[in-house]
Amino acid sequence: MVVGLTWNNARQTGGSAARAGLAGALAVAIGVAVLGIGLPGVAAADPAARTTEWLCNPDDPSDPCDLPSDTTDQLTGQTTGATARVPEHDKPVDCFYVYPTVSNQVALNADLVASPEVESIARFQVARFADTCRVFAPVYRQVPLLGLPAALAGLEGPIDLAYSDVLAAWNDYLAHDNHGRGVIFIGHSQGTMMLRKLIREQIDPHFQLREQMVGAFLMGGNVTTERGSTVGGDFTNIPLCTTQGESGCVTAYSTDLIGLPSLFGNSSYDLITARLGLPTGPGYQVACTDPAVLSGNPDPVGATVPSAPYSFGIISVLMDYTTFPEPLPTSTSTWTTGKGRGTGQCVDPDGFHRYRIQMTVPQAVNELPLFDTHLLDINFGLERLVDIANQQSAAWQMAHT
Repeated sequence: MVVGLTWNNARQTGGSAARAGLAGALAVAIGVAVLGIGLPGVAAADPAARTTEWLCNPDDPSDPCDLPSDTTDQLTGQTTGATARVPEHDKPVDCFYVYPTVSNQVALNADLVASPEVESIARFQVARFADTCRVFAPVYRQVPLLGLPAALAGLEGPIDLAYSDVLAAWNDYLAHDNHGRGVIFIGHSQGTMMLRKLIREQIDPHFQLREQMVGAFLMGGNVTTERGSTVGGDFTNIPLCTTQGESGCVTAYSTDLIGLPSLFGNSSYDLITARLGLPTGPGYQVACTDPAVLSGNPDPVGATVPSAPYSFGIISVLMDYTTFPEPLPTSTSTWTTGKGRGTGQCVDPDGFHRYRIQMTVPQAVNELPLFDTHLLDINFGLERLVDIANQQSAAWQMAHT
């Protein structure tokens, strides 16, 4: 669903009790969602009345995507200072970010408000890109965690409503803010699902918009291709990235440690993809692009997260479980890189195509059942993703000047 932090197998003292408590809490929550107990009905979409509620927008200098980049590394003890902030009008490209499932609401669709947990995830996942691009991130009426079982069971209205907000925000951005600028798409989990549909239907068929696509980071959301190909599946024309500095392509993968069956890596088990009308089934392969190759940095990397606490709620509980018995890393810097380090490679055990993390400097993690290390997808090696974005931006500018 969102970012997490530490990694290793969950066998620490006290881990069984923590897992049991969490499993019980989630079972109750899912039961409530499936049975529809206390869940408001789906609000009817009113395109004429809808206006975009921006979570992040370059006109707002204090939104959650505006963080300095100073960072403390817990392994080395070194602190790097913040880079000089580039004025918004001087940033060469834009980023369009759609956040993952984070809402704490007991509802089929979240309200159209920037709740504290939504602001927290923007800090975790996209604020690090703010030195590269102007960040546009719409609030959308996503399907909250407690509403997902109903959507997975076949209720299509909530997912359709969530996507309608993302599409409306994209059209708003194109009409008022883009002015022919290059765009980097960034999404995770439910956000990636929304962007897969948006890019498939609004970008991929249109030459001019494909030309404006600098790149896309579609993490933890089962992007599909034809087997053995960089295209097909979700996109006919837009390929997966394969080489360093390549622009106009997609970076996509889901992380794991030990290869457990999960909701990620095999499109045959992806119910949300089917609900969105996206390609799924055994004829398609879930994408895995190696960020070490695309960034040109094969060195072991860690997980980098904001030092400020994540807003309390379902996701913060899952984060605490992920890092148990240690807390999320923090420091006096705006960002903290944990002490663990790891490398990775794309693997395909039993048809689950994922990015397998191999730790070189260990740090504990508790993998979530059916979600593997989904909470690590963006923040493990976050700097590599930012490097890829910077290289794509430079390549795109060179090709379009």
